[in-house]
Amino acid sequence: MKLRIAPSPTGNLHIGNARTALFNWLYARSNDGQFLVRIDDTDTERSLPEYEENIINNLKWLGIDWDEGIEVGGKEGTYRQSDRFERYTQVAEELLEKGLAYEEDGAVRFKVEDKGEIKFHDKVRGSMKFDLSDIEDFVLLRSDKSPTYHLASTVDDIDYGITLIARGEDILSSTPKHILLMNSLDAPLPEFCHLSLLFGPDGKKLSKRHGDTSVSSYKDKGILASALFNYMCLLGWSPGNDLEIFERDLAIEKFDLNDVLPNPAIFDTKKLLWMNGQYIREIVKDDFETLFVESIENSISRELFEDELDRLKKIVQPVQERIETLNDINEQIKFLLDEPFEIDQNDWKNVNSLEGQKYMKKIRERFISTESFELKNIEEIMRFELEELSIKPKEGFQITRVAVTGTKISPPLFESIFALGKETTIARLAESIEDL
Repeated sequence: MKLRIAPSPTGNLHIGNARTALFNWLYARSNDGQFLVRIDDTDTERSLPEYEENIINNLKWLGIDWDEGIEVGGKEGTYRQSDRFERYTQVAEELLEKGLAYEEDGAVRFKVEDKGEIKFHDKVRGSMKFDLSDIEDFVLLRSDKSPTYHLASTVDDIDYGITLIARGEDILSSTPKHILLMNSLDAPLPEFCHLSLLFGPDGKKLSKRHGDTSVSSYKDKGILASALFNYMCLLGWSPGNDLEIFERDLAIEKFDLNDVLPNPAIFDTKKLLWMNGQYIREIVKDDFETLFVESIENSISRELFEDELDRLKKIVQPVQERIETLNDINEQIKFLLDEPFEIDQNDWKNVNSLEGQKYMKKIRERFISTESFELKNIEEIMRFELEELSIKPKEGFQITRVAVTGTKISPPLFESIFALGKETTIARLAESIEDL
């Protein structure tokens, strides 16, 4: 068994193409088959090296490897269609000699019979039938002698020995043409599988109006490869038992193209973010601390100072428990860096109150007098003064949070103050107390 993915390097790796690659890879691995990656770059005007690099790098990032193809090699020597134009011309000439194709205005067209039908079984959609009378003669070589998708893709699938073609349903109408070509070349027919397209939550085909659609954009947003891999598995398939989060070994063990649903799969960013958060919380402490530091240093384009590291290490665990993406780290911890401190004025207007001012003044006095500035003591002081002043937790805690962190969005308040330290906390409270 041999399957393939054949992306066109006319853009970054799309989520839909990544899902198709994943399902091909899973089926190959679950059946001890081979998986091939080739580059369909016959569109020479739009195909760019940077897009090819993006596709290859992001497949690798997702943990999708291949046994044959681009960068890996194989018996064919090349896996870019732009290197195989001579081969496509050879096949077109062979069909001309057989009388199965003809020239028209410099182009070569395949001759389709008026009667008959093409039948095949689709692993997802079941029995398929197309009347030949509905299929027009189609171009193999354009007038400039460049191959069309129909010719290049079919010849490659034959030459590379592909035994199962799993691709998007948008190619379904092309499949009878490819079968006609294969039959005319006396090639064995592979199995076919046409996967549903991805839709947004609004029930429309996934596009840029739904937000980011490339794998690299989600990577840049702090999505983990393991989380995106897991989520894409669920786009039309499930391992059963209502499992949503599972290891890739289980996916390989359970995956079967016959179990993939034919109806459109919904790509829901909110669900992906939730799942990514679950994966973040499963990262072991030391590994997350490494990611934590790397993310911050990448964001500020410098190494952290030692005193910054000391503060930040006190907040690692509470941050890990709250975030949905690695990029959320940077928003959560900015107040702990040796950078100019600023308070979000909109947040401050929403929380500032007379009672809140009284509360901050009281806890500042208590912080000054306390000898132990440990997490437990901080919480005891802050809760005690709420009761003493008969202030609701929301009113006292929110104004304090904005005063010491600069925003309403931060790690848990007690842990934030503990990480910030006594002197800095007292100083920032002083700056926000109006009648000190």
